[in-house]
Amino acid sequence: MSVIYLAVGSVTGTAVAVANAVREHLQQAGHQVIQDEQPSVAALNNSAADAVLICTSTTGRGDLPAAIAPFYAELEQQFPLQNGRPFGVISLGDSSYDATFCGAGALLEERFLELQGRQPVPRVTIDATETVTPDDDALFWLQEWTEKAL
Repeated sequence: MSVIYLAVGSVTGTAVAVANAVREHLQQAGHQVIQDEQPSVAALNNSAADAVLICTSTTGRGDLPAAIAPFYAELEQQFPLQNGRPFGVISLGDSSYDATFCGAGALLEERFLELQGRQPVPRVTIDATETVTPDDDALFWLQEWTEKAL
């Protein structure tokens, strides 16, 4: 089975809870998941991951959470080409912030596309104003991502 590097960026803990559900689901399917709540390019490179998943909330005006912002900066500075490695983004936000809704996920998606990652399915945006079970929404998306990425 596959090794998946799961980078997490959370503000209130919701993204961590969603990432935990994703990790458990993938592990039950036989995959190895390296969940990292302080992600870094070094950890990504050392993981020997077959695929990358990112689960992040958005803070402020479309900003990255503090725990994942350094990872985003390292990706720009070090530019570690992904050479077609599959990736996926689970983006959490609040649509009442209209223009910046799920902005952090959009930034990371764009960065991995720049790094020549392969995106088998578009990122999922989970709206806090529409659901009280973001983990269920993520797992529904994960099913399709797993079928196409791994």
